[in-house]
Amino acid sequence: MVDAGPFEKMVSFEISPSDLNQAMNRASRQISRQVNIAGFRPGKAPRRLVENQVGFERIRADALEELVPPRVGEILSETEIAPVVPPLLESVTDGANGSVRVEVRVTTWPRLESVPDYRGRTIQVRTLPPVSDEVDARLQQLRHMYAPLQTVDRAVEKGDYVVIDMTALDGDRSVESLALDGFSYEVGSERLNARIDEGLVGKEAGDEVDIAAPLPEWLSSQAHATDDAEPSETSGENDGEPTEGLYQIRIVEVQSRSLPDLDDAWASEYTGHESLEDLREEMGGELETQRIETQWRMLATETMAELTSELELDLPERLESAQMELLFRNHLSSLERAKTDYMTYLERVGITHEQFLEGLRGQAVAGLKSRILIDAVVDSEDLVVDDDELAETLKRAAEDAEDPQAFLRHMGESGHPEQIRSDMLRTRAQAFLAMQVQPVDDDGQPVEVEPPSWVRAWFEQAENLDTGDGPGETVYEAEVINDPDPD
Repeated sequence: MVDAGPFEKMVSFEISPSDLNQAMNRASRQISRQVNIAGFRPGKAPRRLVENQVGFERIRADALEELVPPRVGEILSETEIAPVVPPLLESVTDGANGSVRVEVRVTTWPRLESVPDYRGRTIQVRTLPPVSDEVDARLQQLRHMYAPLQTVDRAVEKGDYVVIDMTALDGDRSVESLALDGFSYEVGSERLNARIDEGLVGKEAGDEVDIAAPLPEWLSSQAHATDDAEPSETSGENDGEPTEGLYQIRIVEVQSRSLPDLDDAWASEYTGHESLEDLREEMGGELETQRIETQWRMLATETMAELTSELELDLPERLESAQMELLFRNHLSSLERAKTDYMTYLERVGITHEQFLEGLRGQAVAGLKSRILIDAVVDSEDLVVDDDELAETLKRAAEDAEDPQAFLRHMGESGHPEQIRSDMLRTRAQAFLAMQVQPVDDDGQPVEVEPPSWVRAWFEQAENLDTGDGPGETVYEAEVINDPDPD
């Protein structure tokens, strides 16, 4: 076994003539069951005739496919080497007396020789608006939500509601599915179309206006043509661009919201709180919790991004490709759930397949580097998730299962708990990193980012150790892990 590059090894071994010959006999019998050889029942044709029909190389390839994997597995088990992707057969060389020499490339998980210096490093995080500003914004949203509409005698402004009658034309054909009668529409919402919103601003009740704007993408010429009509001549002329239609709109009424005063009476009537101050306090508490979570995740994400960007790792190509394939399959699955095909997705985002793959490669490399860094932190800091913590996490997960006992039995019979332990440990290591850095704002001034309660629970400050020579050393021990949302 020799090194074949960073984090790759070449495993070489020899297959004896007798082992190869016996495997080729078995391969020949298997192939003869699949091909039709005149005069012989399936599986009974002599090897010579099978070779004449499918070729010597086909039989030898099948024999090697049987012999090589278990032999490689034995070697890797003896040397305690764990491949991260299936070993790759590199070469088969003929030896003396009918033997063959096999070379297999084994890709191992990359390991860092040393962890980048992270303690005290400054990490810039975006400054969030004060909670009081968020409360004011929420109150204004509620104020508009519950404000009654009143008819106004003036031109339409953005934010007004208009009662409209509308017909839509594709060429000279009416689009029945877009016809509206007495429809209440918020100008500026762009629920119909941005051009329609622009065309309505400045108009008054009683006005009739024709607005040229794209028809919805979900409409096809066949869907909005009349039953006995031929497809519109204008349909399909734009090579994938939305078909231009004509919207004929009559403004029946212009309405504006009558905003109530924000006072105790309003808070009591519309939210059930005794006073506006009670409502503010409740909102403030909820938003403060959200703010802590948001700031923490921003800090953790930026910490990982900065540290991984500095890692100079020559990742094995096969590892990158495997990660890209995994990401690509996950992306296709998400598109399938959204009932969208891949080519349609590319058209909507305006990129080519090659550009998408290039972006995917960047994601794959960043993800691999993050995991490699986390593994190094786990090792260097001796972070652990013990059996009691894992059991507690599984117990809490079981409580949400339809059959808790069946859930726990399934977990006990599978390898899932160790994967869960690994995920918990990586989440803990990422939290550990974020707790060691100094967050700063856009001007480089230190800011306080408080870890959420579920993170603080992982690292409880132990009692100062009194060595007798002075103040004790502060020690952090991992206590309880129960990340409600580890992603």
